[in-house]
This record gives sequence, C-alpha cells and structure tokens, in this order.
Amino acid sequence: MKRQVALLMTIIVGTVLILSACGTAQNDEGKSDNGAGEGSTGQTSVNAFGWQLPAKTTKIHFYQAEKGNPDKIEKKQAAFHDYLLKEFNVDIKRTTLDVEPKEKLNLMLVSGDYPEVIAGLDDSAITQWKAQNKIMDLAPLVDKYGPNIKKALGDRYASYLDENGKLWGIPRGWGYLPIPDFTAHIRWDWYQEMGAPEIKTPEDYYNVLKQMVAKHPTNANGEKTYALSWNADVKVNNAIGFWGLQDGYKEDADHNLTHWLNTEEGKQAVLFYNRFFLEGLMDPDAFVNKFEDWRTKFSNERIAGHIGPWWQSWNAGHEVWRTTDPNYKEDKRYVQVAFKAEGAEKAYLSPKDTHGWNYTVLTDKAKSPEDIIKFLDFTMTPMGTRLMGWGIPNITDSYWNYEEGGKWSFNDTAKQALLAGDLDYEKTEAANGSNIFWLAYPQGLLSDDNKSTAWYDQNFNADDKWKKLMLDNVGDTIYESTERRVIFANDNPLTIKNQQIEELIKTGFAKIVMSKSEAEAVKNFEDLRSKAQKIGLSDIEKYRTEEYKKNLAKLK
Repeated sequence: MKRQVALLMTIIVGTVLILSACGTAQNDEGKSDNGAGEGSTGQTSVNAFGWQLPAKTTKIHFYQAEKGNPDKIEKKQAAFHDYLLKEFNVDIKRTTLDVEPKEKLNLMLVSGDYPEVIAGLDDSAITQWKAQNKIMDLAPLVDKYGPNIKKALGDRYASYLDENGKLWGIPRGWGYLPIPDFTAHIRWDWYQEMGAPEIKTPEDYYNVLKQMVAKHPTNANGEKTYALSWNADVKVNNAIGFWGLQDGYKEDADHNLTHWLNTEEGKQAVLFYNRFFLEGLMDPDAFVNKFEDWRTKFSNERIAGHIGPWWQSWNAGHEVWRTTDPNYKEDKRYVQVAFKAEGAEKAYLSPKDTHGWNYTVLTDKAKSPEDIIKFLDFTMTPMGTRLMGWGIPNITDSYWNYEEGGKWSFNDTAKQALLAGDLDYEKTEAANGSNIFWLAYPQGLLSDDNKSTAWYDQNFNADDKWKKLMLDNVGDTIYESTERRVIFANDNPLTIKNQQIEELIKTGFAKIVMSKSEAEAVKNFEDLRSKAQKIGLSDIEKYRTEEYKKNLAKLK
C-alpha cells in the first residue's frame, strides 16, 4: 500500500512540475512574453533576448531583389548566420545576384523556381505576384503571431492592407530618420585654401568648383581633374531639388503637381549642369561610371565636386586616403553643402517616404509561415531591431554589448574608431553581420529611446565633428514625401506610360547635360518635353495630383 501511495505521489509531483514548466513560458493571457507572438507549440528554452527557441529550426532562406555582389554578401552573412542558428535556432540566409532584380523576378515567376521568402518587392511586383497567387496573405498570420508587428506599425498598419483587408507584404525600412541622404559635395581642403567663399546659390557652387579645378587641373599622375562627376546611380529628381522642386514636381498653393519638364525651374536646372560640360568641367563619363570605376577616379583626386548620396564621397574619399596617404590630414575630405536657386523657397534634396522602401513577402512555397512571422515579429521589437541592425554583440568586432534582461551599450572601441574615422566597416561587418538580413524592421528612431536607429553609424551624429557639420549644412533639405506616394500597379493603364517616361528622362537628361551648346541644350530639353507629352505626361501629372490630394485628405 505504501509503495502505491509513494508511486501515486511521484506521478502527481511530476505532473505538477511539467505543467508548471509549460506555464512559465506564457503570461496570464496565454501569450508569449518574448516577442515571438502567440502559439509557441513545440518550443523549448528562452534565450538571452527573450526568444523562445523553436524545437525545430526555423528556416528563412530568402532572395533579396537588389543587384549586388554574391561573394560580398556571402562573406558578410556567414558569421551572423552561424550566430542566429546557434543562439536562436533560426537558419537565415540571403541570396543577392549581380543581375537586374526585375529580370530575375520575372524569370522566377515563369520558371516557378523561387524561394519561400523574397525581400525587396515593390508595389508593382506585389501586384504581379499576387495576381498569379504566388504570395500569401499575411494578415491572419500577423493577427495570430505578430503582436509586435502591429504595435510597431501602429496606426500606419492599416495603410499596408489592400481594399479587402489583406496584407501581402511586411514593410522594409519604414519610419522617419531625420538625416540627409542626397547632397552636394565639395573637396574641403581645396575649399579652405581658397578662403571658403560663401556658397548660397548654384552659381556660387559652380564658381567655387571652377576655381578649384583651375588651381588643381591635374592630379599627381597628370590626369585631368573635373569640377563635377556622377556615377550611374545619379537620381535626376534629387539633382534638381536645388531649384525648389520636390520629387521632380512643382507644387502650387492648391497642391496641384507639375512635372519639372513643364517648369522653368526644371529648364534652369538642366542648363546649369550643361554649363559644366560646355566648359570642360564635367566628367565625360558621368552618366556611365559604374560605382567602383567612379570610386577609383574619385580617390585618385580627379573630382572637386559631386551631387549624390553623402556617403559616396566619404567612401571614395577620406576613407580611402586615411589608409593610403602617409601625410593624410583630416581636412582632406569632402563635406556636404546645400544651396538653392534664387526664388526657390528652399532646396529639397532628401525625400523621406516613411511608408518604407519595399516589402518582404512569403510565397506559396513557405512550409512553416507561422514560424517565419514569429521571427519577423521579434525583429520588429526595438531590441530585435538592434540585433539585426548592429549584428552580433559581445565579440571583438561588435558594434554593441548586450546583457540578458535587456541591458545594452555601444562598444566603445568601435564607437571611438568610428568617430576617429578609423573604423574598418568591411572587416567589422563581416564579423558582426550588421544589416545583412533586413527583412522587416524600421530605419527610423527606435520607440524605446527615440534616438537610436538600425543604422549604426547614424547613432553618433552629435558626437561626430563632420557628421554634425553635414547636418548643420544640409539638415533643412530633408523633407517628408510619404503623401506623394503613388502606386503604379501592373493593371494601371498609366503604369507603362510612367515607365516609358522615366526611361526617356534617364537618357534625355544625359543628352541635355552633354549638349555641345546652350542652344542645343535648350532644343534637347524641349524635345524631351515634347516626347514625354506625347507619351502621356499630362495624364501622369493629373494622376499624381489626384493621389496626392487623397493622401493629404487622410491626414485631416
């Protein structure tokens, strides 16, 4: 009898312990407390980040629809892949190819050979894949497993749903980050040696660059220098923002939009750039330079000024010279400057679409979509964003330190190297994997402190002498453009017209800038405008205006 009682008590105690262990993983509402959403069936222990390790490895092998070097991507993701597999039991791998993403996506659709997850689909691609029933409606999954996705997106969550309440993709890079993207650049040491004359207008910028080239007509190897250069990534709409145009359009008091081809400001902008070419001051390869070739030309000290993303002149300028010039001094660099045309309210250079760049989708091949959503939900938490944005913590080449319970700090060694300009991004990011797996998290300020961001190097702008100077110079050129978002879906009859006009402008802008006389530039401008009008530019203006006004009305 005693043996039976003892056996019965053993069974009861064991049962209580099992139930107790199961209960500790959930809160009073039966929901996970670790940012992984509801329904943790089959999950085991909780890691230092509060993530419940799935009993079965979560696999997220995705294609990112961006053109890039596969070898560099593989090198950067290797260590972070292993870390996430070990610490999170999540097997995440990224594929990026050195081919045009639209071509690759179309080939995937035709062949049926595509992965479970695709990152980087724009609205047009979403429409295309949805029409062929190749991607999943994520709304039910987010409702059940994505509390942090909903919390992070807040009121904006509804803006990602279609008219039937379906969610076809999780946004990437959404949110507002108050830093410049696109600016004018100037060779700072050359500028200082000429007395740093005031630059307020395009004319001032032109004259300063012209004087620089006159004083530095060749580099040390006897190669010709140029006042201005671009690479193939030049964005026309940004380049003409100095004339008060936003996203390539002029807006009147009633919010009607006029394309720059139909404005005097647009005409003056292209003629301004043509002046550089006419006087031999424009790099003749400006519209065909691939980035690496342009970078070499830049670091070989053949360019005085640049119009483009701020980081390009850093990457091609002082970040190279610091390691190659034994006599390097910190003033040998490019600094970002702003100016505006006379009559312009301000220069509009860096539009901020808080809706996000594009989307991550789950295809119809996803075998365990709920597990993928759980992990994406984790990355939407501030700490999950830090992990994915800053990479592996607590190693020699970490950007940050992390302790169980949510305590974190920046790695002071990396921070000081960054501020001193000595940070070897290629080396450290190969070790820590920062931002290599950008699937769902924001680029804006994180909600728990409203100051840190997924971009590691943007966390210390107030401490960085040169970043602070950049913000002081061009901070007021940043503007929000979310309400100007227009979706040109595949079933929209204007989509083809819009694409044709954009392609026409790419070649037409280059032709105008490279015209052999001002009269020829004017003729080429008028010809470009006429061709765009024949395709349907007025229809595009009307449609954009209507959509813009609809979006503005939603704010009231």
